[in-house]
Amino acid sequence: MKMKFTKKIATILLSVCLIVPCFSVMALAANGVIFFSDLETSVGDEFTITGTAVVSGDVIGDATIHMTYDPSYMRFEEGDGVNADTDGNLTFKGSGDGSSDRIEFTMKFQALQEGSTRLEQGDATVTDSAGSSVACEEGYADVTIGAGDPSKIKDVASGTSVTIDGQEYTLSGDFSDSMIPAGFTAGEITYNDSTYKGAVQEKTGLQMAYLVDGDGKGDFWMYDSSDSSFSPAEQVVISDTYSIVIFDAGSKVSMPSKYSKGNLEINGKTFEIWDEPDRDGFYVLYAVNNDGEESLYLYDSVEHTYQRMETPKSATTPDKKSASKFDAILEKISDHLIWFVAAAAVIVILLVIFLLVSVVKLHNRNRELDDLYDEYELDDEPQRNPVKPIQPVKAEKKSQFKKRQDDDFEDDYDDFDDDFDDDDYYDDDFDDDYDDEGISDDTRSVDEFDDYFDDDDFDSFDDYNIKKEKRKKGDTFEMDFIDLD
Repeated sequence: MKMKFTKKIATILLSVCLIVPCFSVMALAANGVIFFSDLETSVGDEFTITGTAVVSGDVIGDATIHMTYDPSYMRFEEGDGVNADTDGNLTFKGSGDGSSDRIEFTMKFQALQEGSTRLEQGDATVTDSAGSSVACEEGYADVTIGAGDPSKIKDVASGTSVTIDGQEYTLSGDFSDSMIPAGFTAGEITYNDSTYKGAVQEKTGLQMAYLVDGDGKGDFWMYDSSDSSFSPAEQVVISDTYSIVIFDAGSKVSMPSKYSKGNLEINGKTFEIWDEPDRDGFYVLYAVNNDGEESLYLYDSVEHTYQRMETPKSATTPDKKSASKFDAILEKISDHLIWFVAAAAVIVILLVIFLLVSVVKLHNRNRELDDLYDEYELDDEPQRNPVKPIQPVKAEKKSQFKKRQDDDFEDDYDDFDDDFDDDDYYDDDFDDDYDDEGISDDTRSVDEFDDYFDDDDFDSFDDYNIKKEKRKKGDTFEMDFIDLD
């Protein structure tokens, strides 16, 4: 009995040992499949192809799938997790959710011409939840393109050759929206008068182009449409919700002289930076965040961390151009503060000396003037009763004055005539002297008559025989008046 029991136990253990290797063989023999959706479309229309990777009997892990298509029939627009390596070559990279046996992804295309074409799967790497490789059957998608509207076809160039620092790149639009750096969206850029698919930052107006190198590796470069130049760009994830894109500032920033400019390689790309003069291993670089805000960042080359920093006082950005000259002056003053203070002190001393000399000169001049006035007894006070100039007499007033003089003259003449009436000088006694018989004895002699009426009396009388003469303006004349009293 005991022997039989022991044999049974041994048999069970041997069975278990044989079963375990069988499970391992089955796990290694697990397979998967990759397939795509077929469809029909028309020229000018956009269409979507769905790709699916399935792991049979297990949870899918990661998947990397390469695909090819004919770019003359259809043009790649965008895809979820799909990268356009070169024109006609796509690569999908994705991971499962940890519970499903499959991964699905989509790709958007535009039909370019009538005919039948095929999207084919190339090399693929698929793993299960344990990270083991899963062999998958290759899939493909047949696409039938009928007649449509060619005017819908976007005029987007692709495949243009670009040379940067002696290296050849291809300007391509074969990239998915998921590849675009945070803060940018798909848009159009213009290069050499042709339009290409690229990425744009709406807030800042920054543009990015997708360039593919000779090895088929594509990446985004910063593009300046003003001079059609390209410069490196690198997206750095700061947190789950925050990221920045590093690029060369160019003429956007002018740093103080204490910051020396140089180059630094970050993630295999070379960028223009400034050395932090006060801290070793720290550099200042330029970047834009996913909110569209451009700023300077302090980069720690040891721990590879980034910290947004305030713009130095004399550094200028596009929003502070008006202060650039003032900041440059402040920088020069701070760098040569001692000399500026000395120069200011010299200027102040010279001004004080000049003022003192001026005050002394003014005092001496006033004293000399006072001595001069005292010596010559000059009165510098103004005349209190100045003689007023004779105002010219108007013609009207002159005529009134002349008329008044004529009236006064006539009145005086009448009075004079009244004084010389017959009764005054020819009285009765005088008449008796001149009777019919001749001159009477009482007649006065001629000499007495002459003595009574002397020449001066008649000369005064002749003065009234004045002829009225016309006078001109400005003539002078004299008038004599007789006192008849």
